[in-house]
Amino acid sequence: MSGTIRMAVVGLGRVSKSHLPALRELSPKLRLAALVSRDAEKLRREAGNEEDVKTYTSYADMLENEEIDAVLLLLPHHLHAEYSIRALRAGKHVLVEKPMAMNSAEAEAMEAAADVAGRVLMIGQSRRFFTSVMESVRRLREGAIGRLININALLLAHMDKPAADWWTDPDKIGGFIVPLWGSHILDYIVWAYGETPESVYAQGFSNNPHWRGEDEAAISLRFAGGRMANVLMSFNAGSRPTDEEGLTGKRIWSTQNGVYDRYLIGTNGMMRLKDEYELEVNGAKEAECGRDAANFRRQLEEFADAILEGRQPLASGREVLPVVRVIDAVFESMRTNRVVRLNGGSADNGYRDEYGRVTKYES
Repeated sequence: MSGTIRMAVVGLGRVSKSHLPALRELSPKLRLAALVSRDAEKLRREAGNEEDVKTYTSYADMLENEEIDAVLLLLPHHLHAEYSIRALRAGKHVLVEKPMAMNSAEAEAMEAAADVAGRVLMIGQSRRFFTSVMESVRRLREGAIGRLININALLLAHMDKPAADWWTDPDKIGGFIVPLWGSHILDYIVWAYGETPESVYAQGFSNNPHWRGEDEAAISLRFAGGRMANVLMSFNAGSRPTDEEGLTGKRIWSTQNGVYDRYLIGTNGMMRLKDEYELEVNGAKEAECGRDAANFRRQLEEFADAILEGRQPLASGREVLPVVRVIDAVFESMRTNRVVRLNGGSADNGYRDEYGRVTKYES
């Protein structure tokens, strides 16, 4: 494929405020061609004076437009699988927000639809695309700390009330802190190791009456060869005033309002990712990036480049599917209070570059 990729953005909720500016920055490689929302007023407001942007209140009507090449799905979690599969079957490439799906059965159906359609399916694991995070994986691949043997991730944040009404409905969100934030952390762990764990043990509890899903979680992953990862997450860390969206400060992951650290331990050193913005290797600062939304631009550019180059993108559906299986195991362990076994091993059989982009698959 060559030329400009014409994209439809589906859903104009809070996360669209990060995606839409990034999309407009990438013209002419990507062009905003359509907006889809049930809210006609939101459509009019977002389209503004852009005469070449079509607006739809019907998803089905948009899919019939053969001039649309790709869709960006910014929808509640329970709609990710259905809307992705419909778009893929209509011949569109798909970038869908994380988590990929509500469960691995849905994710497998999405990946199967992408394979049949011969279209790109990418998952919006947007936090991979901060420069410090990308650099951490590159340094791991080159052996900067020897063989990776342990990852410890800590998220301590405060949320008083949900930022969207559908977050309170377990049938639409599929939990709480695990799909909202654990999907980022678990994705990073599987990406860093380049394989899925052998087993998962997890605990999770809900303390805030404003939602029903877990707001405290502890997750332990065992990888082959005596390696592991541990995740501790809380949305109850502190009692502070919240803004109109229910979040402490502008972003719940800001180090000004909480703690978000990952420590990667190797056989010959240690890395620390402070939030997404700063990387230390053996105590020395190696990379730093701004607290902006440039990661959304890089994510969209990776999606576009994968389409144009005919390859699998970083965070493809095929690559993220094992993460959904891990999340399934997390919830099964929470439910049963038992260790859940998985088939650990390589996340897929692709040939990867230093960041994990798949450039070729074995036949």
